[in-house]
Amino acid sequence: MHKSKRLTVLTAVCVAAATALTATQAGAAPQAPAIERVTVSGTGEQGTSDAAGPYLSANGRYAAFGSNAPNLVPGDTNGVEDTFVRDLRTGKLERISVATDGTQADSGTDPAAVSADGRYVVLVSTAGNLKDWPAPKEYWARDIYVHDRVTGRTEWVSTTPDSGSAYAHGDAAVSDDGRYVAFNARPNRVETGETVIHPVVYVTDRRTGTVERVTNRDHPSRGSYHLDMSADGRYVAYDRFEPRGGGGSLMVHDRRTGTEEQADVTPQGKPAQRNGLDPSLSADGRHLAFTYVGDDLVPDGAAVNTSSYVRDLRTDTTRGIVHDGSGGSAVIAGPEISRNGRYVAYGFRPSQGQDNIHVRDLRTGTSTLASASLAGGPVTDDSVYATSFGGGDKLLGLGSSSAQLVAGDTNGLGDGFVRRLR
Repeated sequence: MHKSKRLTVLTAVCVAAATALTATQAGAAPQAPAIERVTVSGTGEQGTSDAAGPYLSANGRYAAFGSNAPNLVPGDTNGVEDTFVRDLRTGKLERISVATDGTQADSGTDPAAVSADGRYVVLVSTAGNLKDWPAPKEYWARDIYVHDRVTGRTEWVSTTPDSGSAYAHGDAAVSDDGRYVAFNARPNRVETGETVIHPVVYVTDRRTGTVERVTNRDHPSRGSYHLDMSADGRYVAYDRFEPRGGGGSLMVHDRRTGTEEQADVTPQGKPAQRNGLDPSLSADGRHLAFTYVGDDLVPDGAAVNTSSYVRDLRTDTTRGIVHDGSGGSAVIAGPEISRNGRYVAYGFRPSQGQDNIHVRDLRTGTSTLASASLAGGPVTDDSVYATSFGGGDKLLGLGSSSAQLVAGDTNGLGDGFVRRLR
């Protein structure tokens, strides 16, 4: 290390130690770390295989994540990716990708969403033993389940008329109360009269058991691979495209009225040249963040070097999330909007470095580096992505293989983190 840099680091350590000592002497409670790694065992042991960034409950207490590591909980012997939930208050870790009787899943499972109180977790799995199938299904067929952490029940929600697999794509969302689950799945032959391989969006009402098709009821050949849903389950945002050509669009469907509107439009209200992707809705369904590669969504010159946009569906206005300063490039990855619609987590890559996550305050127009390294600047050894806001929008889930976010990260693998923003 260069001598001047070493002295700077030593000075910072001494100042931090003195500050901590002063706080202890004054009887102040120690502050939680700005970034916490959550994909570790209940005793703090690092995972021995990759883990993903967490989905956070709205109350800020629970983080759900997927991992291939077999050493996070006792008895994990299935050798596949599992879903876990960490209690951020107590540190307790539980595996929830199990059947109602506690049997381990016999194939991989990913988390896709978590209810506001953390009770219900939506799972996407190729497992064949999370429910009783009428006949063996293809090993690659994916389905959507909801695990109730209070009762231990794992419920199949991607139901089909013939009780077969829904061939889910993987995206899913859940209402705050866990009643409604939106997901992508392949249309059933009975419904369309033909075999369609591209998924569309459905919403299951877990209280009544009904399954409602949301997307493209008048255009069954159009596919949809990304979605999000408002907190009450009323609004569903999804992208759609025509597999045979003809472009696509980003739509917001109102399940109460049955109407929908296009979100990727020009300032004049005309369809955009390209289509938006990766929708992220605020809790009330008013604000929609999404990815778009083009320059026709905002007036000329209003957005330069950005692929992240936010649409106010009440005022019908769109703004581009342009990063402060220069010397880098926008990251073409899905932005995440906070539940209250005020904050947007987006990616930006410095000229010398990796993808880093920043949070824009739409009210003040300022951005904060959310993926700050231990040294205080952007991470430089691997890219970082954002997964969800939680805890009154004071927490942000992150995923990365970077070893620079927390001390003691030596496994050289992907991990999930929680960033405390305020």
